[in-house]
Amino acid sequence: MSNWLPTNPSPTVTLTHSSRIPRINLMHTVARLGNCFAPLLSATLLSFGGMFSALPVQADTVKARCDVFPKGEDRATSSGLCTFSQRQGFVSIQLNNGQRVELTPDGSKANAYLDANDKPATRELQDNGNIHIYRLAEQSIFVYWDTAPYQ
Repeated sequence: MSNWLPTNPSPTVTLTHSSRIPRINLMHTVARLGNCFAPLLSATLLSFGGMFSALPVQADTVKARCDVFPKGEDRATSSGLCTFSQRQGFVSIQLNNGQRVELTPDGSKANAYLDANDKPATRELQDNGNIHIYRLAEQSIFVYWDTAPYQ
């Protein structure tokens, strides 16, 4: 026999119902606590939202400035405000002339995309990511986050 085992077994505890011990309705208590903390939780979440709105744009869709260059040309054929969207790697660029460019990420390598016609496209980042250049089969689109020249 091991010497770490107690020589006397522990006493058995029996719980009985007593009318003097109040019963607690757990669901009722949780509901009451929820009612107390709901305004506090809402206020906390709203204040966090306000703090994050001051951070650099991380939105799904933003206004940008776009220059469009035909392939092989060094002069833009159009320049102006555009709308840039990125969701889970998918990129959409709505140009001011009505043209919409949809790019699907090509999982084989970074910064590689396929356009709506399954032609390859690439993205280059310049100026610490402040300029995105999308090189497509027929044109290159330069996306600038600074829209000041058009405001």
